[in-house]
Amino acid sequence: MKYKIITLTFLLLSSTALAFQDYDIDGVEDSADLCPDTPFDVLVNKDGCPQSGEKTQTNDYYGRLTLKIGTDISRDETYEDDSSFNLYANYRYRNWDVAISNSRTTSNSSYTEDNSYSDDDIYLSTGYIFSLPSSKMKLSIGSKIVNDGSDTTTSTRQQGRFSQHITTEEETVASRDNDYFASVNFNYLLSPKQDIFLYYGHTLSGDSKDMDYEDYSSFSIGTGYALTNSWYSALSYNHTSSIYPDADAEQGLSWFNSYKFTKNIFAMASYKYALEDFSYDHTLSLGLGVYFQ
Repeated sequence: MKYKIITLTFLLLSSTALAFQDYDIDGVEDSADLCPDTPFDVLVNKDGCPQSGEKTQTNDYYGRLTLKIGTDISRDETYEDDSSFNLYANYRYRNWDVAISNSRTTSNSSYTEDNSYSDDDIYLSTGYIFSLPSSKMKLSIGSKIVNDGSDTTTSTRQQGRFSQHITTEEETVASRDNDYFASVNFNYLLSPKQDIFLYYGHTLSGDSKDMDYEDYSSFSIGTGYALTNSWYSALSYNHTSSIYPDADAEQGLSWFNSYKFTKNIFAMASYKYALEDFSYDHTLSLGLGVYFQ
């Protein structure tokens, strides 16, 4: 269960609000903005430069680095609580970007104070953004690099989150092969402040010596609105198939928010509500980040 949520969160993190990365607030998205520091009250052309033709930057452009820390907290009346600490970095130059993320996950069982499991996997991806009329499309490929070591824990927990079988045991979690994924994210501007977005991702699941996991797909559709020059908010429906044979897909509704305190510092918060009865009912995600450009 958590295995899929982290993957989807990482992919969406590098592509969410794709059409609203506009840090000089001139209406031209950053990847196409040739003058990213244009004053707010200056009229610009399609390249983001003053209509007078004067440029506001030098030709030296080294891209943008984004660093973010965050946490995901999942709770349910039936299952054990789950939380993760996330580190995320992204480097973007023009239409190319590279992202890396590390997530440390723990699950606090309802039946014991011991941590049920933990992982320390790394997610690595690269993507390219295509500029289309009133829209943008991002294609990405990447891999989940699993922690090679096996973790041994003693705990009482519900196995696999898809079963009603509860046991108390010392468990060794076998190391798995790496995952490989590809995704496409499409954003269309309905107006200078509102967009609609579609996301589709497919993952080739790595297997362990104990189980052959199913490949799975993720799908999301939603709309976002820039409530102010600093605050972007979006609602979406999310659907993710299972890595377990014959298991139902996860479905949920998400509310995402991004707020810029300054040109370089931002915060993100999202809430997900599950539409089926085997996922965590509530998941809250919080993050704080900084841009260097």
